[in-house]
Amino acid sequence: MDWLVAVAMAQGLNLSVVGGAVRDRLLGESTPDKDLDLVVEGEGRWPAIQLLEVIEKQALPAGFQLTQSQSFEAFGTAHLQLDTPAGRLLCDLSSARSERYAFPGAHPEVQPTDLPGDLKRLDFSINAIAEQLPLGSSPLIDPFAGEADLKAGQLKLLHPLSLQDDPSRLLRGVRYGARLGLQLAPETAGQVESTLAAWPWSWHIGDPPEQAPPALATRLRMELELFLFREPWPQAFDLLQA
Repeated sequence: MDWLVAVAMAQGLNLSVVGGAVRDRLLGESTPDKDLDLVVEGEGRWPAIQLLEVIEKQALPAGFQLTQSQSFEAFGTAHLQLDTPAGRLLCDLSSARSERYAFPGAHPEVQPTDLPGDLKRLDFSINAIAEQLPLGSSPLIDPFAGEADLKAGQLKLLHPLSLQDDPSRLLRGVRYGARLGLQLAPETAGQVESTLAAWPWSWHIGDPPEQAPPALATRLRMELELFLFREPWPQAFDLLQA
């Protein structure tokens, strides 16, 4: 992590840990060596892709090996896996970006923004928390009171159209609830009920599967796989039924 921060700073880029790793640190757990989400800020359209390109081109320190890398221009994101003497570093790099959904359940359309703007696009307040790197260099960034919601044991969606935009967030909430012992905040439970009753998506049960929007197809399948393979799934199914 120190090496990655040094590479970013040499390019005039700022790194922040966002989401699950920050949440887990607040719960007393160590920073994970996988599923680490980093937001990259800097000049240029997609700083995350710029950072990955720098890493791919330069000589790595002794004992370092870049074993996996991929960038996604449409979303301003990148993925890398580094094997180092201290262990494996697996992380997703995201340029700070805002999102817009052309229709309910679509892939988001993204534009560059800053870190506070990036946090607004996330799912739950407990994930919309960030720490700038190196750790301890700045106060916790928590614009939606996610730390307080974590202490209260509740899941709170960030905005009223959150599930309409991406219904797979419901399964994500179930996963967090089962793993961390959280309950839906009253306003979030109300949004679940009203959104499912309205069914704002163009696809309905019985329609051809290939016509389903991404959030009811590939993204939903991804959440289901995580639901079954990573979570205490009996408790998760009970929460989903409720």
